[in-house]
Amino acid sequence: MSHDYHLAPLANPIHREGPVVLLILDGYGIGKNEAKENPIVAANPVVINELVHQAKEHHLYTRLKAHGPAVGLPSESDMGNSEVGHNAFGCGQIYSQGTKLVDESFASGVIFRTPQWHQVVAETAAHNGTLHMFGLLSDGNIHSHMNQIFKLLDGAVESGIHKIRMHVLLDGRDVSPTSGLVYINQLEEKLAKLREHNVDARIATGGGRMYVTMDRYGSDWKMVQRGWELMVHGVVMPEDVTSEYSGYFRSATEAIELGRRLWPAKQDQYNPPFVVVDEAGQPIGRMQDGDAVINWNFRGDRAVQITQTFTAPDAEFTHFARGAMPRLTYAGLLEYDTEVHIPRLFLVPPPEIHHTMGQYLCASGVTSYAVAETHKYGHVTFFWNGNKSGCIDEHLEQYDCVESLPNAQTESHPEMKAPEVTDKLVEAIRSGRFRFVRCNLANPDMVGHTGNFQSCVRAVQCMNQCVERVAREVEARGGILIITADHGNVEIKDNKGSKTSHTCAPVDFAVRDFAYHGEYTLLPEGQPTADADGLGAGLSNVAATVMNMLGFEAPAVYRKSLYVPAH
Repeated sequence: MSHDYHLAPLANPIHREGPVVLLILDGYGIGKNEAKENPIVAANPVVINELVHQAKEHHLYTRLKAHGPAVGLPSESDMGNSEVGHNAFGCGQIYSQGTKLVDESFASGVIFRTPQWHQVVAETAAHNGTLHMFGLLSDGNIHSHMNQIFKLLDGAVESGIHKIRMHVLLDGRDVSPTSGLVYINQLEEKLAKLREHNVDARIATGGGRMYVTMDRYGSDWKMVQRGWELMVHGVVMPEDVTSEYSGYFRSATEAIELGRRLWPAKQDQYNPPFVVVDEAGQPIGRMQDGDAVINWNFRGDRAVQITQTFTAPDAEFTHFARGAMPRLTYAGLLEYDTEVHIPRLFLVPPPEIHHTMGQYLCASGVTSYAVAETHKYGHVTFFWNGNKSGCIDEHLEQYDCVESLPNAQTESHPEMKAPEVTDKLVEAIRSGRFRFVRCNLANPDMVGHTGNFQSCVRAVQCMNQCVERVAREVEARGGILIITADHGNVEIKDNKGSKTSHTCAPVDFAVRDFAYHGEYTLLPEGQPTADADGLGAGLSNVAATVMNMLGFEAPAVYRKSLYVPAH
């Protein structure tokens, strides 16, 4: 560990017997006080509400921005997400993120001048091949954006590509749950214009994002296999074919419309897979030797597994039988895992995140613990550590993961694995081994994405029970409990199930210090921080605040602490 990361002690530190515990209620934003549209209000989480109330009474409460420029996204209309939120938590700074990073590369034209782009184009041209592009088709701006897809198409054509096949994943999660055909129509119009200029550009395959391709953290490799079979082999797997749904259609629109008639409850994110075929019934987009592939998603967590499927050697890939492997050039829009370099070929360099909280704490001898279920494990580890896998110092850190239920059970089992995660969290606190503990409880976000109001209510009630257990243990150990969130989601829902996306809501930052004697307060809500950017209190102010509570001065590169010592 570099000497540069050693932290200086705070002049008048507080002393607590127990740990500082940061509990992230993922997707738990601040919404209207209306039980009909806010599952949090309908659930009446008494323990969480009381902890927030007590924090306010002691002036240990504020609201944090969790979206837009406060987390490195372009504008105030850009919803926050777990990836950028945990980056901000873990590094105490604001970096250009995801879509903003990619937009900057498009605006400057750099993306089309890189050796990586020229390699994709050259490999395709050398073999008279097809450029295949795939990813999430929406303007949700969490994993992808339509504008970027269109710019990639334009760049490909300007670079001399004459044949393009699009493999589309319907969203319905970061956007309206039944908006898929809107985006399909926009893409079809774009491709029709390209065909007018002698470019053979067509949609070849598709399906819903939560059923096809976009698994994360190894929760369900069957999703990835479905996408692989569609895109590479032009095959719909037998279990997705029925007497009424063949899986093979003359257009994406035909496939989607039939799927909606047969299974109206599935909506876009679980749309059944389909392959577009020609007049002879042959797939129009099966991948061949010499073709190139671009994953247009910019967010990493749901891009890693499909990337591994395209790029891993046979000896290293054991998740399913890939079948005949065409020789392909594969590129990601971004590098999805910067530690193990997935993929090796990517079009836009990721933000180089330095000075993470973990680096400082390890260099200063602070023991720490992180736990989450599979859905959010990478967020309290990989994203928290600046997009780097593994422990920074395995002698000082312990990471635990609880295997998630299958995605399809989230709505029917909104408790998910929160009780089991809480078991591990309580055990870690009770052990007395760790000074800093962080945990993500995934339910408000994951269940929020289903749009099911009653499931969301049950998720919040489960959170309340888990928080009660954690608070009781932190109190017994004489520690500090911090309750916050990485973005909003669950606080805005309706009884139609039509609200499934993240929000731009602020989030709570509530400190319950069980040995508190007025030694400090938090910067009052609405009062500007000392940061020069004028953005106000946001997720990136948390790292410095936690460091102060642990007894250290925060690094000068960090956004300012919300911790205000008593005079």
